[in-house]
Amino acid sequence: MRDVFRDLYSFIYSLNLGDYFFYAGIILTIILFVYIFYLLKCSEHEEENNNDDILDLLSITEKIENEYKPGKIELTGYEAEQENTAIISYEELVSSKDKFGFKYDDEYISDEPELQVKKIDVGLSGPEPDTKLKVKLMSYDKEEAFLSALKQLHKNLIN
Repeated sequence: MRDVFRDLYSFIYSLNLGDYFFYAGIILTIILFVYIFYLLKCSEHEEENNNDDILDLLSITEKIENEYKPGKIELTGYEAEQENTAIISYEELVSSKDKFGFKYDDEYISDEPELQVKKIDVGLSGPEPDTKLKVKLMSYDKEEAFLSALKQLHKNLIN
């Protein structure tokens, strides 16, 4: 056993700097290949798991779409009061959601052909709402009184 260590010791000291770099490079290359094979093995395993998850999600989504039936919503006292005093009730909002449909501009072509983009045609989306503003002007005397009150407030704030 002593001869083996002596021979190994003499072998290591007989190497020059280039031999050390050569052996170090070979060891690092082997480690790199083992690491790459490990990563490939792990990625294949993850892809198999992801495919199973996607299939499960698709089946669950289809079940929800086919079997979902909304239940009756029970309101608390506060919610019932708010529903009764609201400007628009929840039922009115739900019933009016189908009145406003979107119409798409069929002539629109996206700058990037691989993307499917639809442009909403706002001119065809239904009757235009009444956008006329009703402006009620103050009388000249009230405007002058308001302006003088502002001037007085400005003087009070400065002093």
